[in-house]
Amino acid sequence: MTATSRKRSPRKRAISRTAPGTRPLDAEYRVGPGRPPREFQFKPGQSGNPEGARKRPPSIAPDLKILLQHALSKKVTLTVDDKVRVLTKAAAGIMQLVDQFARGDRHARRDLFDLADKLGLDLGAGSKAALEELSARELKAEDSAILDDFIRRRTVRPSDPIIPPTQNEDEIHDETQDDS
Repeated sequence: MTATSRKRSPRKRAISRTAPGTRPLDAEYRVGPGRPPREFQFKPGQSGNPEGARKRPPSIAPDLKILLQHALSKKVTLTVDDKVRVLTKAAAGIMQLVDQFARGDRHARRDLFDLADKLGLDLGAGSKAALEELSARELKAEDSAILDDFIRRRTVRPSDPIIPPTQNEDEIHDETQDDS
């Protein structure tokens, strides 16, 4: 056994010779670990920390919020489509975010969706209205013919043979005649 891994013998507790709940006399009281001298023990009703906890420094979050509000409410002059417009920096930032989103910036998409979600905006409402408008219009004859052909090719009935897209109907008839 090395000197660092030496086992300590368990301490034996002093057996109290007084009744439970009463303090032993000064002559019998032994000072030791966990048993401070009587003059340094807390008196009944005295706090262990009379000065109280240290005061925390005040938070700077309210100041930052006010600074951000002032910075975003400042006016800036922009030229948009050969027109001079005076906007707040917040509005200019939103316009720039939307422009970046329209150019396909994935980070702008994430930020725009997060902002819309926090503000309670439904970005899908515009696309829903556009789809309803398209479905309400009458299809031209060419468009309906294309759609009918597409549906006919994609719809498979159990009795129809499955036709791979690379073969046409003439090749299928030739293969079935060769097998017989």
